[in-house]
Amino acid sequence: MYPVSPTVNIPESELNFTFARSGGPGGQNVNKVNSKAIMRWAVVSSTCLPHGVHTRFIAKYGNRLTTEGELVIASQRYRDQNSNMEDCWKN
Repeated sequence: MYPVSPTVNIPESELNFTFARSGGPGGQNVNKVNSKAIMRWAVVSSTCLPHGVHTRFIAKYGNRLTTEGELVIASQRYRDQNSNMEDCWKN
């Protein structure tokens, strides 16, 4: 569970993480290691948000959703997957 507020938690099962190769400088491992984290959350079909919160979220962040209703956040700030996963969640 990922806490959003004292009353709202997003279950891990609703978040989908994939990994890809990071761009930019990084030494010899940059072309070998999939350290970039990409988090997808199907907001439109999510059941964890109360109706009012769900409506306000889509109204405010609808321009950041894909046509399928997914919020996509990527991070390649760090050189390891776990740190980039945490960075996705914080953003």
